[in-house]
Amino acid sequence: MINYELSQLQDNPEWLDVLRAYSESTPDEQGRLTRVQGIEGIAEEHLPRIHGKLIAFGFLDFELADRHEGVFYQLTSLGRQGLIRLRDTANDASEETAVDEIVSERDAESDAVEVEETTTQFEEPVAADDCARETEAA
Repeated sequence: MINYELSQLQDNPEWLDVLRAYSESTPDEQGRLTRVQGIEGIAEEHLPRIHGKLIAFGFLDFELADRHEGVFYQLTSLGRQGLIRLRDTANDASEETAVDEIVSERDAESDAVEVEETTTQFEEPVAADDCARETEAA
C-alpha cells in the first residue's frame, strides 16, 4: 500500500467509518454489498462525497446493477489492507499506552517499596541487649 493512501485514511476518520461499515456488512450471493445509508456520526449528505473519495483512492469498488437494484459496492484488497494496517496501528498505539501505564505503575510501586525499606532500616529500634553486645565485642 502506498503511504499516501494510508495517510488519507488516517486523516479522514469518516472514510474509515464507512469502510468499517462495509467490512461488517453481509454480502449477497455474488459478494456485493448494498449501499450503506446511515453511519452514526456522519451526516447523510456527506456519504456520497465519501463514497466518491473511497472509490477514487481505490478502497471501494462499485457496480451499477440495473434500475431496480441500484448500486453495489465491494471492498477492494487495498481497502481491506488499509483497515488492517490502521487497526494494527491503533492496536500498537493502545498497546504502547497500556505498556507505558503498566511500567509507570510498576515504577511507582517499586519507588514505594524502596521508600518503605529505607524507612524501615532507619526506624528499627535498637535493643539494649544489642548495644551491650556491640560494646563487649569492641
